[in-house]
Amino acid sequence: MKVSTPAIYWVFFYSLLFGQSVFAQPIDQHPDNPHYFLYQGTPLVLVTSAEHYGAVIHQGFDYEKYLHTLARLGLNHSRIFLGDYFEYPGAFGIMTNTLAPDSNQLIAPWQRSNEPGFKLGGNKFDLDRWNPAYFERLGDFMQQAAEQGVVVEVVLFFSCFIDDTSPFYGPNNINDLPAFSSLEYRTLANEQLLQRQRAYCEKLVEFLNPYDNLIINIANEPWFSNQIETAFASPPKIPTLEWIQEVSSWIVALEANLPKQHLLSVDFTNEGVEIPLDWDATYFQHLSIYNHHYDADAESVIKNYDRIPKIFSFNETGVMATSTPEYRFQAWKYLMNGGALYNNLDFTYQVGDEDGHGTSLFSGGQSGYMGCTDHDVKYQLARLLEFWQGLNFVDMIPGDNCISFEYGHLETYGFYEAGETYLVYFIGSGQPGAYLNMVDGKYRLEWLDPRTLQVLEEEEVMVENSFLNLAGPGFREDIVALLRRVED
Repeated sequence: MKVSTPAIYWVFFYSLLFGQSVFAQPIDQHPDNPHYFLYQGTPLVLVTSAEHYGAVIHQGFDYEKYLHTLARLGLNHSRIFLGDYFEYPGAFGIMTNTLAPDSNQLIAPWQRSNEPGFKLGGNKFDLDRWNPAYFERLGDFMQQAAEQGVVVEVVLFFSCFIDDTSPFYGPNNINDLPAFSSLEYRTLANEQLLQRQRAYCEKLVEFLNPYDNLIINIANEPWFSNQIETAFASPPKIPTLEWIQEVSSWIVALEANLPKQHLLSVDFTNEGVEIPLDWDATYFQHLSIYNHHYDADAESVIKNYDRIPKIFSFNETGVMATSTPEYRFQAWKYLMNGGALYNNLDFTYQVGDEDGHGTSLFSGGQSGYMGCTDHDVKYQLARLLEFWQGLNFVDMIPGDNCISFEYGHLETYGFYEAGETYLVYFIGSGQPGAYLNMVDGKYRLEWLDPRTLQVLEEEEVMVENSFLNLAGPGFREDIVALLRRVED
């Protein structure tokens, strides 16, 4: 690509400003297996247990302590909202919510005007004036995340039935925008609103362009109150898909003239459904990552891994008990089936407890929204990430082709590189067992506890006639069998 003279000046300006080489490469799809990431020359999966997206927009939140905590634990990902959306205190029954700062602690990309009337308190916004303090905070967050090895997914847009807290919402600004509905916000219907969205999108994308540890998310849950079908797992309606396509085209066109080009993602649906191939080629042609929420059974990746050469992500858990092994189960299942990103929504990170030692309550109790406040989960996920990065996962494939028969009342998942490495994950209790189809040879077999990665048993086994009767120690909850080929 030919770089213009202004672009060259831009390159050197940002090199000086951010202290980063603009010639380094942002996180990308792996060239040999597009289901995975490549970052700083290393194949990568992203696994984390992260806060509720308000680390930047909530000025009371100590993101330095938070990012250092992720790095200390060994987690490598976080997700943030950029400022088009805030929540009321107590929204969704979340009593300690980083996305619900009071008005004095809230910081947005735009400056406040002198006119009172913002829905959450304080003065309205002036969408014609950017807020330098916000961009200083955002830039520092990204820089510190990079230094801690944390890849950040930044979320440009979100609107649900809490649309009247957005700075774009007409009564919240002095710029004569309409009092739009949440559905209108995610369509091309209102040209005035669309131009404001574009200015915001391009400002943020250009500002964030120097960072290699960046994934750009077009929209969080665009299906919210906007599903094609009346079902928990359903993608958004066509007018919203057209809007997603338009927003992604703005980003691609802008970054074509900037030093770096970043991966784009979108939240596709709850759980998982087959992604239509014609949608992938049109509405999502510029995107490399499909995010999914509440995908307890890894349906999104199971139904699409062999069909679409892109990255599959399970980036929000919840709607389940606050403390349960299910969070660990879901993470292992998602990676075992070929997923490359797992983000557990963790409410133990709070203002004053940015190191993840907080305890959150949910006002709806068992009948309302529930999320993770289990302090052990983040440690279990860090061990999973360390284990996975020790695998040659780029050359491994998910599926049950290596399992000819399983016995006992267990869930069983396989992930393997034929003749080299075989991984079998069991959920249940009792005695793990399966008949495996394997390439003949000698293998080191280890039985691991997924909570701790402690080796429970180990031995060398011989595979003959492509068959191994795999039987392990008694277990409760889950267990992993890892077989690696050894030289005779």
